[in-house]
Amino acid sequence: MDIRCRDVARILVGGPRTRREVGEKLREIYPRLRARGSWVRQVLLEWNPLVTRTGDDVWDLSDLGRALARLPGELGKPPTREEAAFLLGLLLLDPVQRRVTAELLVTGRSPGNRWLVACTTTVLRKLGVLERPSGRESAGA
Repeated sequence: MDIRCRDVARILVGGPRTRREVGEKLREIYPRLRARGSWVRQVLLEWNPLVTRTGDDVWDLSDLGRALARLPGELGKPPTREEAAFLLGLLLLDPVQRRVTAELLVTGRSPGNRWLVACTTTVLRKLGVLERPSGRESAGA
């Protein structure tokens, strides 16, 4: 899961949208994100538990997305405490991310898939669960 999955859900609060519409709205918030790139298509839409495909390239909120939309929070802003707790729960629903999350919380590292560990670490840092390493610690890592 990517922390921007929550922003996709906030975009879809207004109703179903195409991948292109979602990507363009995300691009306004995250200028370095390619609006029609594979990250938007695969990670932020297809793998996102907060959204569901309702038609040919049309996306809407899933039941989990509707639940998140009721929590306080704003599109493009840092996650609120309520959103952070909700998203942490989503991380723990997936068995693979649950293991990686537990290992990161307990030991600060995980021997799992490097890409998944990096993504999970980023999400946990943005949720305020993991602290960013200081300059001295990260230099040796």
